[in-house]
Amino acid sequence: MTSLLASFSVIFSTLLAFLGLAASPYDTPIDEFNGGDPFIVEDETGCYYTYTTGGGVTIKKIKAYNDTTVLEEKEVYTAGNDGILHSIWAPEIHKIGDRWYIVSCAVFDKSAVERGAMPDGNETQEHDDYYRYGFVLESKSEDILGEYEFKGILSPNGLNNIDGTYLQKDGKLYYISSAYHAVGTQCIYISEMENPYTLKSTQSVMLSKPEYAWEKKGWWVNEGPAVLYNEDDTYIVYSASGYSSGDYCMGMLTLKGNDPMNARHWRKNPVRVHYHQPKKSIYSAGHCSFLYRDNGEIFMVYHATKTKAFFDSPRITYIKPVQFVFGKPWLW
Repeated sequence: MTSLLASFSVIFSTLLAFLGLAASPYDTPIDEFNGGDPFIVEDETGCYYTYTTGGGVTIKKIKAYNDTTVLEEKEVYTAGNDGILHSIWAPEIHKIGDRWYIVSCAVFDKSAVERGAMPDGNETQEHDDYYRYGFVLESKSEDILGEYEFKGILSPNGLNNIDGTYLQKDGKLYYISSAYHAVGTQCIYISEMENPYTLKSTQSVMLSKPEYAWEKKGWWVNEGPAVLYNEDDTYIVYSASGYSSGDYCMGMLTLKGNDPMNARHWRKNPVRVHYHQPKKSIYSAGHCSFLYRDNGEIFMVYHATKTKAFFDSPRITYIKPVQFVFGKPWLW
């Protein structure tokens, strides 16, 4: 009964906030000037924040998970190295073992990488997407603000891909990314890994493709996968529709079996799980990540704009607690 009442309380309080009838401290962005593809991680040394800058990977040590006052800042990687030309997007920072790993993506010089595989693509076409790949940096020490080494690209089955992240389950590590199917069409793929910078094989499995109307606004997109864990349950929250379409939103996959590499073990939510909140002037909410705190709290970090017209507002960073209703994530 207590769990049931708690679930209804979450729904009721969220509805009041959504309708603008109740204020929430999470209605205010934590960073009003930056925030495309934000990622926050904590460890015993502090709280760290990164996001897309395009020309490199910058890590900021910030005052707290909900206060982006910068205490220390370092650009740990710069475009122009290792065959990377530009467009370093969506960096994430993960502690695996005693090292930090930054997984990101960029456009590479065509003389440094092979032209990628893009199912349904136009083989006679030249486009940056054919040379856009995930890549990994490894820290040389346990210092998150220390030196990093480029470990190579990630290209499951030769696919061009962006927005890579890690999934860990039953002692195995997986790479999840948004791979291109023709320019402007993206699907979610998974591949098993040998280590944080090496794929175990060329095998990759498509977990999700744009199929509902809310995934096809502007252009057909499933991107920005983020892994959410709750006890024994595993979810992938992803972004759908074109980022500048005015209808960018979030969808969710639920692992219903025990094999992440089996597409039949994943179930897609038929409706989006996060969208506009006009009463709060929050639009185009997407590309989330999840912060797991030592006290058991889980927060969703995401970017949004203040207007529905994407180019009238910068992408800014918001954070909100993840709550579970009847055992399932409630992201509104």
